[in-house]
Amino acid sequence: MSKQKIDQGQYDENPSVWSAGGVVIKRTSEKYEVLLCVRNAQDLIALPKGKPNYGEDEIATAIREVREETGIEVKIVQKVSEIFYSFINFGITINKKVTFFLMEMISGNINDHDGEFDKVYWEKAEEALKMLTYQGERDVLEKAIKLVQNTG
Repeated sequence: MSKQKIDQGQYDENPSVWSAGGVVIKRTSEKYEVLLCVRNAQDLIALPKGKPNYGEDEIATAIREVREETGIEVKIVQKVSEIFYSFINFGITINKKVTFFLMEMISGNINDHDGEFDKVYWEKAEEALKMLTYQGERDVLEKAIKLVQNTG
């Protein structure tokens, strides 16, 4: 099998790639809401995340990706969790790590999100847990909610 260049110049039969993103949570009255991203063509509801630009670390990547995909500026509160999964790209198995950070909104407007998603909106946390497409992201959100509840 020929080797193929995959993300950031890594060559391998099973390259390891990473991305980073955020769980943006806000408190409203006695409930928590989380920012969700929707891509209609894939029937996808997800947390904002993405791959690094050259030279970025996980924190810079997470902040930039959340800003681009949601239209808001955020600050990181703390790391929540990492998830790991594999997928096939051009016949090659890609093993991926995604690091998620708990984030707070600083400013901005979710209507200013880029075109990567069709819709970005706030959803009640307990509903978001049921709506996220992937179990790994549901697990991350559950951990983030517990962190927020434990820190007040």
